[in-house]
Amino acid sequence: MSTSGIIILFIIGLTAITIELFMPGAIVGICGAGCVIASIIFAYLYVSNLLGHILLGIGICFIPVFFITWYKLLTKTFAVNASEEGFSSARKKLNGLLSAEGVAITTLRPSGTANIKGNKVDVISEGEMILKNTKIRVTDVKGNRIVVKPIKT
Repeated sequence: MSTSGIIILFIIGLTAITIELFMPGAIVGICGAGCVIASIIFAYLYVSNLLGHILLGIGICFIPVFFITWYKLLTKTFAVNASEEGFSSARKKLNGLLSAEGVAITTLRPSGTANIKGNKVDVISEGEMILKNTKIRVTDVKGNRIVVKPIKT
């Protein structure tokens, strides 16, 4: 195999690995890695140790560049963030409703809408039907699920 053929095979391999950054699926990346490895082996066997060393050095230098670029693209593409600053959980807001009183805006069969602390929220009763305009009390909050029961007067 000629020197130019080995270098072209090496460049095709690096290009395929780079394409893998934008088109995940592993097949292109595996083929690219195979081309790079084959070109390095062919350089050592059929051309010279110097070309083999040069290709091996370029390949080794390419690995960290590839992973750094991949990480930077991954964090922008999939919104992977190291911090959750500014994140507001609905759970913190809803836990403040525990034991609060309100009025059923719709008939709860067993779910519906209620006005609690001036906010319109989706609620569920403890199993019974609660008529519209009935006073209710929040008995439990599990995630986004607000459980209520009627206030007995």
